[in-house]
Amino acid sequence: MSTTGVPALPGWSRPPHLVVDLRGAPGSVSWRLPDTGPAAAPIPCVVLADRAGCAEFAVLQETLHRLGVPSVRVDAESVTSLRLSTEVAGAGPDPAAHDAAGRAPAAGGRACGVLDLDGRRIAPTVVWARHFSPRAMPVTPGAARALLRAESWDAFVRQLSSLAPVSLPGNRPGRLEQLAGAAAAGIRVPRTVVTTRPAEAAAAMPDGKVVVKVVGEHFVETAPGLLTGIFPEITSRAELLRRPALDYPVIVQEHVEHDAELRVYHVAGDVHGYAVGKRAPDSPWREEAGVTVTAVAVPPAAADAVRRLANLWGLTYGAFDLLLSAGDVVFLEVNADGDWRWFETKAGGRAVSTAAALAARTLHLAALGDAGPPPPLELVDFLLLDTRTARTAGSGR
Repeated sequence: MSTTGVPALPGWSRPPHLVVDLRGAPGSVSWRLPDTGPAAAPIPCVVLADRAGCAEFAVLQETLHRLGVPSVRVDAESVTSLRLSTEVAGAGPDPAAHDAAGRAPAAGGRACGVLDLDGRRIAPTVVWARHFSPRAMPVTPGAARALLRAESWDAFVRQLSSLAPVSLPGNRPGRLEQLAGAAAAGIRVPRTVVTTRPAEAAAAMPDGKVVVKVVGEHFVETAPGLLTGIFPEITSRAELLRRPALDYPVIVQEHVEHDAELRVYHVAGDVHGYAVGKRAPDSPWREEAGVTVTAVAVPPAAADAVRRLANLWGLTYGAFDLLLSAGDVVFLEVNADGDWRWFETKAGGRAVSTAAALAARTLHLAALGDAGPPPPLELVDFLLLDTRTARTAGSGR
């Protein structure tokens, strides 16, 4: 990570951003499939798509393998080298004709589609894509060709859900949709103004601190593998009143004084929480050693809010940022691609990794029409203890 020579961006009083360089992380395709002959029926499996260098799916795939669930994991950096073919229209599915037609039966009468990927025939049962972006893919000569290639692969990966009975994380509501939805659901949110004129927004805020953040993602990828993080900034109302107008919108929010900050992970209805102590919003990136992360029981009101919002937005997985303020639960945002290994490593334990493995296995079996009981948590924890992990280099912390 580096901030050398990075000037302040318009709208921020200082460089609140830093550069994360992922260009040294080699992409790969990782197969965890049983050995079959070339004429065999397609193998029902979980499909995982992520960025090279992110630890979450490496852990998840290895655990699924140990639980007997086939999978394939593809990194965005290597996807352009894949050979693929799939039929998405034609005769209606015949769940009873798995061997003859090459379809795997799925729950609810929906069949898994068939994908020929690098010469291997698979039937995706669960598709989970995260951190995927056309900006991640290697550049080729010719701007039009490079954009066409990158955006075509990105569109295909994002639409793989049409071939599988289940896709994760679910819907991806934007930050403004999140705030409006939470407020409509009766959950407290900070007072918020979206504006190109920060000074006018500050005038509408009470005296004290205010928060400035981007409307879109906290990272922009200026070149493949080179990410610039634009993190929320806490400043004073008086300072914001002096800022000039911008040529892009930002979010201005009241700063909510709070007793605790929580990161709560929702995984298929299961919730796991961490109390986070940090000096500033960008501390996990700038001063990691000074950040404290402690696994905690999620307060009932917070768990209820998370489950209600996940159900409202159709999220199977989501990393929720909440505040506890004088007994109230305050919703800040949810990241559908939020990393969890960093929090697990800081706090110790593998609660979210375990929940993700169990959820993926359950969804995979349900797609096959087998809703048998999942393995006990103790077994998954034991398997995870022997899984090698890498420090996450993703952008969803």
